[in-house]
Amino acid sequence: MSCLTFYGGVNEIGGNKILLEDQDRKIFLDFGMSFSLTNKYFDEFMQPRKCNGIFDLIEFDLLPDLKGLYRCDYMRHCRCKPEEKPNFDAILLTHAHMDHSAYIHYIRDDIPIYCTQASKDIMQALDETSSTGTTELIWLRESFKMYINKKGEYSRLQGEKTKVERKYELIDEKTFGVGDTKIDALPVSHSLEGATAYILHTENGTVVYTGDFRFHGYKGNLTRKFIKKAADTESVALITEGTRVDSRDGLTENDVKEGVMERVERTKNLVVVNFPIRDTDRMISFYEVAKNTNRSLVINLKQAHLLHLFEKSGISTPRIDDEHIRIYVPRKGWGVFGDDRFPRRIQYQDYDKWEREFLEHPNIVTADEIKKEQESFIFRCDFFELKELIDIRPKDGSTYIRSVCEPFDIEMELDLEKVKNWLKHFGLFPYHQIHASGHLNRDELYYVIGEINPDNIYPIHTEHPKMFREIVNEIDRDINVNIVEKGIKYRIGN
Repeated sequence: MSCLTFYGGVNEIGGNKILLEDQDRKIFLDFGMSFSLTNKYFDEFMQPRKCNGIFDLIEFDLLPDLKGLYRCDYMRHCRCKPEEKPNFDAILLTHAHMDHSAYIHYIRDDIPIYCTQASKDIMQALDETSSTGTTELIWLRESFKMYINKKGEYSRLQGEKTKVERKYELIDEKTFGVGDTKIDALPVSHSLEGATAYILHTENGTVVYTGDFRFHGYKGNLTRKFIKKAADTESVALITEGTRVDSRDGLTENDVKEGVMERVERTKNLVVVNFPIRDTDRMISFYEVAKNTNRSLVINLKQAHLLHLFEKSGISTPRIDDEHIRIYVPRKGWGVFGDDRFPRRIQYQDYDKWEREFLEHPNIVTADEIKKEQESFIFRCDFFELKELIDIRPKDGSTYIRSVCEPFDIEMELDLEKVKNWLKHFGLFPYHQIHASGHLNRDELYYVIGEINPDNIYPIHTEHPKMFREIVNEIDRDINVNIVEKGIKYRIGN
């Protein structure tokens, strides 16, 4: 028997955690964080307690209460005996956005995780550059362990000795198996490198899982190839996202590039922009505009680190040694980088180890340089980097382009008000909003459902699952739309 249980992504955008059981095999499709549910109980300064392992999250249904799934160090510390072997066979990751991947942190290190090279690189970048938030995605750091020190006393084990590498299997555009379950991994376009959809051939028929996807973007052709492949499978179940099922409009990535080009060509001084930190499609759009307007795109150290990992993996994104890419080095700590009054060793102590690798790169740029040659740069500046404008001091004739989604909760609305205050202070208001989504709209979902023509649809990653019944009625097909409930097991096929 094959069945599906949805532990996240139900009546919400993100938080996907879908369990596929196929005979004796148990496979999770994504294992992400529910931002909406998390924000009901926690925030930046009120996080789940590490000392309580998984149980703060289970208390509020943020994690499913399942045996043989969670990391052994957390279980032992909470006086729970972990299972000798995992009860689950794999995690299939569609992409590395936190609403699909963050809770890998809590997974046992002996459960293999299947993903693309790009997704693994993104998670490695998060592990190596993030000081807060959910990490330990590539390397688990064993907690609550002690050792006998040189004095013969107990000490807490810390640092590199605690690192345990997780089991990753790379599945870039290939067919593989988890036991006897054959799986096709097919790349799709999304607002993040390495996004993948899956076609799973179970004992009771074929299951198609879209992950997050779209038709536009620089890899839109890959989404079309996936749809064609899925349409040829006669699927019994389609698990599809529906983030924008309530919308028929939306810009494409090409629209963004053209809109940005028009705005930059009309700007005589500094162009300040904000776009998602790991959206390399959007980065390419701004990079192309910079190249065509004889400017350089200024990225931050975290973006430089990610591009460096991509380059080592042979993934086609802008290179940090490109003449139209500059790496911004902010003042930190003492704020003495580039100050000849201080030895280099003292200057470098303001930066983390991974940041120091870029401090002598020929393409670095500082606030002083941008301030002097404002007509030469497109400066990416997110919410936390707005303070850099104090040093850069945009001249009259500068502009701000906001290329991120509109706020969808109270916290984001409050942050946007702060952004507006900064922009008004520096003469960059009103700003220009130019953004394209990483998700399909209603008309595109209509097309996908009509082409794949599954027996059953399971809408997830959406706040409007019942709208899929309207789409099926419009298509006039005999397709059953299941309005999913959290934690309920759904039998698939015959």
